[in-house]
Amino acid sequence: MTRRRWLAVAAALLCAAAFLLSFGENEPTRVDRAEPDFPTHMRAEEWERHEQRATLELPAPPPGPARPTSTVEAPAAPARRDPFLVSLPVEPGQPIVVLEANALRHSRLGELFIGCLLAKDPRTFSSFQEETGIDALKDIDRVAFVGDTMVVSGFFDRARWSEMEKDAKVEAYGAAGRIYAPRDGRQETLGVWRDQLLVVGNGDAAVRRALDQLEGRAPVPETGIPEDMAYGELYGVVPGDAARKLLRGADRELGERLAAAASRIELHVDAMNDVAAVVRVRGDAGAGLGDLAKAVGAALAVARVEAQATDDRQAADLLEFARVRPGGDEFAIDLALPADRLERWFEGCARSPAAAAEPP
Repeated sequence: MTRRRWLAVAAALLCAAAFLLSFGENEPTRVDRAEPDFPTHMRAEEWERHEQRATLELPAPPPGPARPTSTVEAPAAPARRDPFLVSLPVEPGQPIVVLEANALRHSRLGELFIGCLLAKDPRTFSSFQEETGIDALKDIDRVAFVGDTMVVSGFFDRARWSEMEKDAKVEAYGAAGRIYAPRDGRQETLGVWRDQLLVVGNGDAAVRRALDQLEGRAPVPETGIPEDMAYGELYGVVPGDAARKLLRGADRELGERLAAAASRIELHVDAMNDVAAVVRVRGDAGAGLGDLAKAVGAALAVARVEAQATDDRQAADLLEFARVRPGGDEFAIDLALPADRLERWFEGCARSPAAAAEPP
């Protein structure tokens, strides 16, 4: 259940980005108010967070050919990496979305979202904790969706592993891993590493590969998320070709244009107060990327006028700060939802039927 809820947040934000892209040189007129802080790079607190997370020593590369020298050189210290990012078992062409769950929980968006869930069902999180031993609001740090696989980091030493063992075959794997394979074959396979990382997948191939990457038995994919891209409360990568699969139906033409022009689409969302997102489309400047950027910019102006004319408040809110920033072999789309508008989107949530039925 928790997986579905976090996935819903990711899907909503990605759909907002796709919404802007789907309208296809002029930027909309900007309003006279303070601009949100768009996430364009890793900031000081995020660098500090990254350094604290870099705890995994990957095996040193094999030594090169011996060189004649009179000085004995000390071997280089093993590189330290973030185990969560190292574990992501991404295949070529797969999209990756990461939610900084703990940070989101303490953001304005997270407070409103959790309040809405609790208004509908006050036992949303307590029942999950009773069943699993995991406090979803405190024990979960990050959640990543990689194709059909989910990777979760956090503190799982209090999880009820004994309950899982009743319905699963448990296998020690590698130096610090365990694999829980369902006996009936109908549920997902779970991998655990040091009670710090959970890997959930359909079958055990991706689970074993994630644990192998953590312990040096398999290479870390180059198509994953590099450490310097891990900023914002939500971030992700969509290979250009994957846009063709993500955008279908009415958005099929957009997906084809993105697949043809973009090699990589990056998403960063800052949600601590305002919600500010940057969608960065990278590719070959000669592959039509500039034309695509102009088309998106022109369409943003039209869409904003249409939203105002039809009194579509949510679309108008999203488009208020929307703009396109071209730049050679890439362009970026900025969109934001100021905190006061964000709160308006959640109006009435506390007055849900379930909340009304709860005793005071």
